[in-house]
Amino acid sequence: MASSNVPGAHVFDGVRIADFAWVGVGPNATMQMAFHGAEVIRVESSNRPDTFRNGGPRPPGVNSLDASAYFAKFNRGKRSVAINLAHPRGAEVATRLIATADIVTESFAPGFMQRIGLSYEDVRKIKPDVIMCSMSMEGQTGPHAGFRGFGLTLQATAGVTGVTGWPDRNPVGTGVAYTDWVATHLGIIGILSALDHRRRTGEGQYIDLSQLEASTLVLDAGVIDAANTGRVAQPLGNRDLRHAPQGVYACADDHTGGDRWVAIAITNDDQWHRLALLMDRQDWIESDELCHAAGRLAAQDALDEGVERWTSTQTVSEVEQILQAIGIPAHRASNVRDAHEDPQLAHRNHWWTSDHPVIGTMSYESPAWRLSDTPPPMPRRSPLLGEDSEYVYRELCGYSEEEFKQLIVEGVVE
Repeated sequence: MASSNVPGAHVFDGVRIADFAWVGVGPNATMQMAFHGAEVIRVESSNRPDTFRNGGPRPPGVNSLDASAYFAKFNRGKRSVAINLAHPRGAEVATRLIATADIVTESFAPGFMQRIGLSYEDVRKIKPDVIMCSMSMEGQTGPHAGFRGFGLTLQATAGVTGVTGWPDRNPVGTGVAYTDWVATHLGIIGILSALDHRRRTGEGQYIDLSQLEASTLVLDAGVIDAANTGRVAQPLGNRDLRHAPQGVYACADDHTGGDRWVAIAITNDDQWHRLALLMDRQDWIESDELCHAAGRLAAQDALDEGVERWTSTQTVSEVEQILQAIGIPAHRASNVRDAHEDPQLAHRNHWWTSDHPVIGTMSYESPAWRLSDTPPPMPRRSPLLGEDSEYVYRELCGYSEEEFKQLIVEGVVE
């Protein structure tokens, strides 16, 4: 790897990743490394396109596999090579690519890479110091290793849907594939750990990431509590077992076209006292029961009504500013447009604009962390499917022009 103190260098300059992963976890992990200099070769095929290539948003009426902004979101900074792994010669091409790579990533169901001759044992014969990271749903071994799943089903498996929603209603998901974005970052940590190990020892490693195991981290202390006391955490809506009042409260319409809400969390007695003074609730201040968290927890319904009477007379911006000014945690319940227009994110240049020949100009997230000496450059746009095939087949894999043409005819470059 290039030294980070070389002017203009980036921390992963010189690192090549043969990226067989698809959908969310693997592609997001390798994209974060591409932002910081890694050459990521995304292995794809129109024979079995990435799920996200069929997703949206996309330009109206455009059905091309290259039209998905969802796919583009997680594949900026990469190259795309078309390799039909279902073809008998597909593994041959993949083997040549792997021979040039430092890292191999994949997120297929356990057994697939073995069946096509690209298991870790296979690839380390090609490249002894290679690092391989598998990011399957529940890990490579165990009674459920072969289970299939997606965002909602993995949330259910991990226990997330057991604690989201409201106590008197059916379990609900989080609205997005929440667990994917936890597993992503643990995958990156695993790869970085293996890279450091190789730097020190010259040895590669195999990383078996279980998205299920990663997802249990979002359960807070619930699993520990259940294991040690037998208590099973239940959905609480917006409430908390330790803090009150806590909730999302309606505010006056602030001319944005609809109702707005503010999230408020009172986490200690001092904040509670300031809130009561602000709302001119002398009865709250003088109450012996409400001076401690236990009493406030017992009186949450009445407290929620009192807080909402106050918030409903002001706009969400006014509530947010007033409470933040006196040290009370409060923030508008943002919708997705609010998130894109957030002044803090704008200040940090969080949204990067990318121009794509099919999708057009769109804004996407930048890395959430900044390196002082080697800030990431603006990445190249997401690749068209197979856009870099000739570069990969000829320059990296060593096929002649005639051999490349023949592979196209045979249906390997597909």
